[in-house]
Amino acid sequence: MLSSIQTDLITGFLSFLFTLLILSYLVGDNPAFRVAVHVFTGISAGYIVVIAFRTVVNMFSPLLTGSSLDRLLLVFPLLLSLFLFGKTSVQFEWLGRPVVAFLVGVGSAVAIGGAVLGTIFPQIMAVSSMFDLRHSTDLGSVFGSLVTGVFILVGTIVTLIYFQFTLFGKNKITGTRGRLIGFIALIGQIFIVITLGAIFSGVLAAALAAMVDRVHSLILFIDQVLSALLA
Repeated sequence: MLSSIQTDLITGFLSFLFTLLILSYLVGDNPAFRVAVHVFTGISAGYIVVIAFRTVVNMFSPLLTGSSLDRLLLVFPLLLSLFLFGKTSVQFEWLGRPVVAFLVGVGSAVAIGGAVLGTIFPQIMAVSSMFDLRHSTDLGSVFGSLVTGVFILVGTIVTLIYFQFTLFGKNKITGTRGRLIGFIALIGQIFIVITLGAIFSGVLAAALAAMVDRVHSLILFIDQVLSALLA
């Protein structure tokens, strides 16, 4: 059995090695970077396979330890799984069509429901709360809330209008905008650019913070190795 110190040294050495392999991409694509990427991909794929296998095994556990109701409820997903295997055969692929349609329908419903309940409704509530002046105590806070609410409302509307296209004429193959909609769409494009810039800056700041943390861990590992050698 390895001691905790030996385990920490091995873990730190592997972390140090793969950090250097990843940072070698700064000088261009090279075999060292590709080795690190392949190892990461292999480990990730193996982890996903193990998690999926355990999930499938746990799904069958009610057949052995569950009640009669649990076994009855498990019949439906088992039948869908068996029908889905029909997609592997040309003759029986029609058995899997209803299952695929069911999965696509449920997935679409979950995605649309998440977009409506998690994005659109909160956006509407956030904008409407800006115009709620019942909790404002002075003229400055009232003015600030109104300006903020109007800015967010206008930004939301012009951003949505940016994705609106109208076809003029009978043989038009591309969408064109009128002058008014084009001007509003231009403002919406500005809002989109500002939003993407803010998101990119946030991602860059998070990446820099991760890099600083990684460099700090490397320095601590080197210090730990030197302390062990000089002890």
